[in-house]
Amino acid sequence: MARVPDATLDDSIPVHNNLVRATYNNPEMHRGFASLSGRVHSASHLPDRVRELAVLRIAALLGAEFEWNSHAPRARDIGISELELQALRRGEIDAFEPSEAAVIRFAVAVEERTVDDVLWREVAAYYDATALLDLTMLVAFYGLASRLVLALDINDDSETA
Repeated sequence: MARVPDATLDDSIPVHNNLVRATYNNPEMHRGFASLSGRVHSASHLPDRVRELAVLRIAALLGAEFEWNSHAPRARDIGISELELQALRRGEIDAFEPSEAAVIRFAVAVEERTVDDVLWREVAAYYDATALLDLTMLVAFYGLASRLVLALDINDDSETA
């Protein structure tokens, strides 16, 4: 059971899941959160696969099952295999292409506050400055989202976040 009550959602809210029911207790705050949630995907210059690899590694690293379970089906739909999902969960990146492994290392470094010039140059060999900004914002957002679902004890449900 979540630590905050479920807010009543009307039909104008496009997603009705447990995270939205919790955040909509403050509609103005929810709108900002939901807007950024959408923008880190829709306005991103990163391929879908790269975004999902980063999101899933952060969800696994932080133990945010709600986020993992929300994103794993999308990852499967875009071709991320079960073996790759298992590797992401364990933090094993050797099986990924070098550009993807660099993204996963970068995502972890953002979360752990250990991004340095060496890692930046490594990932910049594959992605331009705009894509790296997008990646950094994506990872930071999912760090926030993961902490939110953990702190509020938001349980999984059938809709995706």
